Amino acid sequence: MKHAFRTAGALALGAVALAALPAWAQAAATPKPVVNSGDAAWMLTSTLLVLLMILPGLALFYGGLTRAKNMLSTMTQIGAAACLAMLVWVAWGYTMAFGDGGSFVGGFGKLFMAGVTPDSVSGTIPEYVFARFQMTFAAITLALVLGGTVERMKFAAVMVFGLIWLTIVYFPIAHMVWAPGGLFFAMGALDFAGGTVVHINARVSALVAALILGQRIGYPIQRITTIVWASIGTVIAIYVARALTGLRVRPEVEREGLDLGEHGERAYDH
Repeated sequence: MKHAFRTAGALALGAVALAALPAWAQAAATPKPVVNSGDAAWMLTSTLLVLLMILPGLALFYGGLTRAKNMLSTMTQIGAAACLAMLVWVAWGYTMAFGDGGSFVGGFGKLFMAGVTPDSVSGTIPEYVFARFQMTFAAITLALVLGGTVERMKFAAVMVFGLIWLTIVYFPIAHMVWAPGGLFFAMGALDFAGGTVVHINARVSALVAALILGQRIGYPIQRITTIVWASIGTVIAIYVARALTGLRVRPEVEREGLDLGEHGERAYDH
């Protein structure tokens, strides 16, 4: 009798082990994400370069295109708006852009960076690094929009506008284009350097805002501060863009054509 119980117990344990084998095999076959130190270092460097494009790059560029009495105001708005964008990004921007959700906007599972730990990995880099890099793009996009509203809005209005615009425009667009579950991403959209999320988005928004606000009071009767500051900002932006992506194409690639769909990012390599 005891022998029969032992045999039955052994058979039951064997059945449990056999049932668990597929799960063990799947767990063993799924590689654990590994952080690439080189990728992480370059992403941190790129984050710093984008920050340099905002301050002092864009601040000097836009400030140099305004009149003397408004130069400090313009530079302050650029810097403060960028800081606001970074705070909003940490609070609810990251989860709206890259959280699990629908086709138009992400969910709120990562509100205030919930669930993002030092061990979290995005691709081959820590998720904190990825979130920090994307944070700078949110900041510079808002700063680009303000280029169309200089000398037209009060500081308080700029802050309120930035808060609303980020929430209802930038975060949903970023999710639709860059997030795996996004609408345009699923349709095959390719946006390697922010052409859609940053530049088209910012310029359309700036145009609409400028049309609503109307012409600057006193412009162009009163002269602009100095083109020197705008030139300095341009130089900073150009060299940072060159460091990030390269500006010119190779001669052989130019002969092939610059179709990104056919040649990809290599069309813009040195």
